Amino acid sequence: MKLAALAALAMSIGACEQPSNNIVLWHAYNGAERDALAASAATWNAAHPDRQVELVAVPYNAFADKLTSAIPGGNGPDLFIYSQDRIGDWAASGAIEPIEFYVDDARADRFADAGLETMTYKGSIYGLPLASKSLVLYYRTDLVTAPPTTTDAIVALAPAMTAKHGFALAYANGDLYGHAPWLHGFGGTVMSDDGTLHIASPEAARAMSFARQLVIDKVVPDHAEGPQVASLFNEGLAATVISGPWFISDIGPNVPYAVTTLPTVSPTGELAEPFASAEGILMSARAKDKDAAFAVMDALTGDVAALERARRARQVVPNKAIWSDPAVVADATLGAFRAQLAHSVPLPKTPAMRTVWTPYETALGEVLTGHATPAERLLALEKEVAGYTHVERP
Repeated sequence: MKLAALAALAMSIGACEQPSNNIVLWHAYNGAERDALAASAATWNAAHPDRQVELVAVPYNAFADKLTSAIPGGNGPDLFIYSQDRIGDWAASGAIEPIEFYVDDARADRFADAGLETMTYKGSIYGLPLASKSLVLYYRTDLVTAPPTTTDAIVALAPAMTAKHGFALAYANGDLYGHAPWLHGFGGTVMSDDGTLHIASPEAARAMSFARQLVIDKVVPDHAEGPQVASLFNEGLAATVISGPWFISDIGPNVPYAVTTLPTVSPTGELAEPFASAEGILMSARAKDKDAAFAVMDALTGDVAALERARRARQVVPNKAIWSDPAVVADATLGAFRAQLAHSVPLPKTPAMRTVWTPYETALGEVLTGHATPAERLLALEKEVAGYTHVERP
């Protein structure tokens, strides 16, 4: 019996070690985005029984670190979905495969002008674009009679919401991505196109002071993250929310809401501009069969799959042909997301950007809680990031 068991174990181990013919794709999608991706993968799998797409969901917070550690050892996916902000870092480390060899004029023409550019770094193409994403303003139509077009209009909602122990606005105010609309609305930035840091600017200090004042005046919670933001909105304790298209899946089925573009920042008269992140499918440099992997990339970013994502997940896809589809044209929510992209700031692709997120979050948290002043803390932050990256300061 023991010999039989050992033989069976050896056979099972041997089977596990046999190389899979599947194309493994990692993603962090949830809700409708996950469902749309799965539907397109199922279409591929039905047509390619000998070369299946295997979708593996990975929590977003762990995604980048898992990729960075897994790919060099050959334990990562063949393909993965991520935004463009890590392309420079992964290209520099040799973790991702340039694919311009495969991208002919017909494929390039599938996308809008900026589509492939978002996946390009130092002259090489590293991915095919899936969707562009940015933050927009959600508002409960039972609490807000008209979409707020200025930050003053949002602040004006605070007294009534405070009386019911709620907030006029909820957003992920503890991280740079959530804070970016105020940063850009005050004229600040993180770095220039060439990677020169501009973190410690007067404009950035004013933006942090504005975010802190929203907390002091109880317009927003002192610190909010995704689950809390969704809970407040669903319970009628947040009149408005700043979030991205992924937030739709978190809204309760009976919550009356609408979506509009971000408001004007009243102290400056300028529009609040979020980061625009372009998600794409990227190929690992250790992909088992690069030709087959690209074929999957090509199919999942084609017009048929893009229409599935636009209709089902309300993704702002870069495929030009999709925007004449009647259902897409009639979708007011999708239209708001697309309109917001005209007033957004592309995420930097330089390798230095990966070192900014966590230190900025720490600094922002200290300012929001009143434990640091904006100008001094931003100066310390800029010096810290410059030390990590050895990039220039102005």
